[in-house]
Amino acid sequence: MLKKLVNYRRFIYIVKLSGLFILWSLLIFFCLSFSSVYVVPKPKGIKIVVIDAGHGGKDPGCNGATHNEKQVTLAIALKLGKLIEENLKDVKVIYTRKTDVFVELEERAQIANRNNADLFISIHCNAAAKYVTYKGKDGKVHYKTWKDKKGKIHKKEVANPGPYGSETYVMGIKNEKGKMEVAKRENAAMLLEDNYEITYDGFDPNSDEAYIIMTMGVKVNVEQSAKFAARIQEEYKAKAGRIDKGVQRQSIWVLWRTTMPSILTEVGFLTNPQEEKFLASEKGQNYMAIAIFKAFRKYKDDQEGKSVRYDDEYENQEPIENENLIYEREHPKGEDSAAVEETDTLAQAGTTVELKVDDKTTEKYNSLKKAADDKLKEKKFAEAKKIYEQALEVKKDDAYAKSKIEEIDKGTEEAEIKKKEEEKNKANAEAEAKYKTLIEKADKLLKEKKWQDAKKAYIDAAVFKPGDKYPKQKIAEIETIQKEIEAKQNEQDSADIKPKDILSTYSGKKDSVKKETKDLVEFRVQFTSSDKELAAGSPKLKGLENVTYYKAGAVLKYTAGSFPKPDDAIRYQAKVRELGHKDAFVVAFKNGVRIDYKEALKLVQ
Repeated sequence: MLKKLVNYRRFIYIVKLSGLFILWSLLIFFCLSFSSVYVVPKPKGIKIVVIDAGHGGKDPGCNGATHNEKQVTLAIALKLGKLIEENLKDVKVIYTRKTDVFVELEERAQIANRNNADLFISIHCNAAAKYVTYKGKDGKVHYKTWKDKKGKIHKKEVANPGPYGSETYVMGIKNEKGKMEVAKRENAAMLLEDNYEITYDGFDPNSDEAYIIMTMGVKVNVEQSAKFAARIQEEYKAKAGRIDKGVQRQSIWVLWRTTMPSILTEVGFLTNPQEEKFLASEKGQNYMAIAIFKAFRKYKDDQEGKSVRYDDEYENQEPIENENLIYEREHPKGEDSAAVEETDTLAQAGTTVELKVDDKTTEKYNSLKKAADDKLKEKKFAEAKKIYEQALEVKKDDAYAKSKIEEIDKGTEEAEIKKKEEEKNKANAEAEAKYKTLIEKADKLLKEKKWQDAKKAYIDAAVFKPGDKYPKQKIAEIETIQKEIEAKQNEQDSADIKPKDILSTYSGKKDSVKKETKDLVEFRVQFTSSDKELAAGSPKLKGLENVTYYKAGAVLKYTAGSFPKPDDAIRYQAKVRELGHKDAFVVAFKNGVRIDYKEALKLVQ
């Protein structure tokens, strides 16, 4: 049923195109008939350009030894767009993609159409192949073949490192000999799309007949496209050192479906080792982007009727020599090289030849490479790395496998850094939560005047945020309050203290403490308080004389010295403070009972 539907769509497709051909013919006749009154409008100029980086996402395009098409084309496209944006402010640049994403062929053309673009530039890389053959038991040479999902037989191909150079395509009025494979390769991206048969009205990119149908539609912008393409080829050759393979015509979908002058430029062959290295380099990509930019600038001036002579860094760019010519000069071809070259040429022409290739090794390497690539797509990095390492054992020093291992290592390292950063952020968040909880608890205790508990909570909170000033300020505030309370307690009248509570000649042992009662007024220096009795060897008692304590409720308040005159007590106070008791002060007693200091002064006058 599906096959019938597709065949029906193809029939409708041919009818539509046939009608389009008739319509264009009538339109051309009409224009010629009334040429005496028809005025050619002045070119509106180039205001909008769409730059299309070929392939992307799940469609890598063609592959070199270490790089693929989607990477190179995107790099050049972004550089070209930046040159236009920075130097031609009146031109709006639109990209079909700016990242590694898959964009359908039809959508690429429609992006240009929807935005009423004045020019469409599609950037691609080329590839060359040759057939693999073997000698049969009959002594004859045969092609190796493979069968696709539809059961169609294809000749097996391998990369051909020989060809190099740049060429630019415009929509073909008729397909030029030998260029059909380029169109098939570039149009084959549609096979990766879901329901492509419906999207493209049954068009089969592998069918020669489909391209005959495409050429029935007359492309009105071919002439302008060809002028721009010729400009690009000139610039490639002049400064970028490219071998000029000319302007070609071919039925390529994105060129056929756009409604403005459009070109597809093949910047070079990734299957050629020297050219791949150049195109993958920052220098090579800059040279190619500048070449297309200069061609665009001159084409724009042509369309707008301007004659401008440029004298800037782009026009004065130092020309470079083609890397393949340098290589060939440094590595003269011997008899073996000549034989290989002849083999490559015959293979491109379709002649049956035998290639000296270790098929088993190549097949094993390709199998491992595919398995590793699949694991990498699934983000199973450890498994992918292991398989790439196995591929390196089969094909030593393989640049592709090495680059993938480095990519995995770098990704793993970045993932580890990210993991540590996430753990650090998590720990910080937990510490912040605990800090907040403790601060709330401490603030509540402070309001309830539970000074010691509040102080402890602030100290605990400071552990989680050592640099925060708030808990430190609150701790200092509590300590000030505690000192003020203690000072008030020390200065208050202790009328309830009885003589029996006064103990003198303190030695730290209860049996050596004697009760002391005096009839006269005396002055002592109070230096500390405690809720329990201090041991005789306590550092707080070091250097003090005549230590005594008295009780004020449950608190023991310690004094040192005993003087009949306040001046002697004040002098001793200075000594006590030097011993480390900074808050020591003078207190007065009458008959062993604590009295007000001012009252004591009146009694000794």
